[in-house]
Amino acid sequence: YAIVARRIIATLRELRQIDIHDAVTRGLNEHAPLKPSGVEWLGDIPAHWDTRRLKYLVRNISEPTSDRVEGELRLGLEHVESWTGKYEIAENVRFESRMKRFQPDDVLFGKLRPYLAKVTRPDRAGLCMGDFLVLRSKSDFMTAGFLEYVMRSKHVIDLIDSSTKGAKMPRSDWNFIGNVRLPVPPLAEQRAIAAHLDAQTAKIDAAIAHYERMAELVAEYWTVLAADAVTGRIDLRQTAAGVE
Repeated sequence: YAIVARRIIATLRELRQIDIHDAVTRGLNEHAPLKPSGVEWLGDIPAHWDTRRLKYLVRNISEPTSDRVEGELRLGLEHVESWTGKYEIAENVRFESRMKRFQPDDVLFGKLRPYLAKVTRPDRAGLCMGDFLVLRSKSDFMTAGFLEYVMRSKHVIDLIDSSTKGAKMPRSDWNFIGNVRLPVPPLAEQRAIAAHLDAQTAKIDAAIAHYERMAELVAEYWTVLAADAVTGRIDLRQTAAGVE
C-alpha cells in the first residue's frame, strides 16, 4: 500500500502542476479563441489576453533592515514548502544578514535554487531573508493571487532555473527574472483563475495529505509487526503455515 500511495501522491502533484499551467496560460474557458503569444514557453494564449515583462507588472521591493518588531512574521527559504506556497511560522528565527521587509500579498520568490519553487504570498507583514525577491504587483495590471500562481508554474520555474549561475549555490538574478514575459488576462479573469486554483489545489493538497498519512500508518504498522516478531511477542509460524 505504501508504494501505491507514493505513486498516487506523485500523480496528484503532477496534476496540480498541470492545473496551474493550464489555468494561467489558457484561462478557464476552453472554447476561447487563441492567438500566438510570441513567447516560446507560453505558446498560444486566449486572443483577448496580453503579455508583458514581469518588471512592468510588479515592483521589486528592496527595503533592507536590521530592525525587528516583536511578533512579526519572519521567513527564510527553509520555512517555505516547495511548489505549494505553504509556510511555517517559526519562532526565534535569527538571520545573520540584513533582511527585507514585505507587506501582506507581496509575492516572495526564492532566487536561490529556483528549481525548488519556493514561492509564497504571506497574509501579513514581516521580514524575509535576502535570497527572496519581494514582488509587489501593480494593481492596474496584475493581481497578487494570479502573480503567485504564474510565478509557481513549472514552465516559469524551469525557465528561471535555466538562468542560474554558480554550481554549489545556483542563483538567478532580477535582470533575468524581470525580463520574463508573462501572460496578462483581464483583472476580473485573473481573480477568477486564482479563486479556481485556490479551490482545486486545496482539494489536491487534502488528498495528498490523506495518502501521506496512510503511508505513514502502514510504515508504522510494519515497524511494530517486525519488532514484535523479532522479540517473540508474536509467532509468525502459524500464519506462515496457512499461506501457500
